[in-house]
Amino acid sequence: MAGVRWGFTFLLGNSLINNDEKLKLVTVATVLYFKGEDRVPVEGPGYEGVLFTRHEWKVIGGFSGQQFDAEIENEADEGKVRLRFLVSEQTLREGKKAAAKYSLN
Repeated sequence: MAGVRWGFTFLLGNSLINNDEKLKLVTVATVLYFKGEDRVPVEGPGYEGVLFTRHEWKVIGGFSGQQFDAEIENEADEGKVRLRFLVSEQTLREGKKAAAKYSLN
């Protein structure tokens, strides 16, 4: 049985795009992290842009992880907006081996 990788993804920033679209961007940032990719174009109703990482490690409270940024042009915000995402994996990238271990969280 394959192990489960899990963690938390935090969104930082302010935009008038709707919550469903923000959740989609959180998902894209998380998938980029798991795939080890650096950049992907993003678009939705009224916005388009790019989501990317510079492989910077950041801390929020008791969580740390890789930072991702989305630079989007948004009709509702009337201009360019930057959203930041922190992907904090709790399985320490152990993938299949993680199923045989436990988490302290």
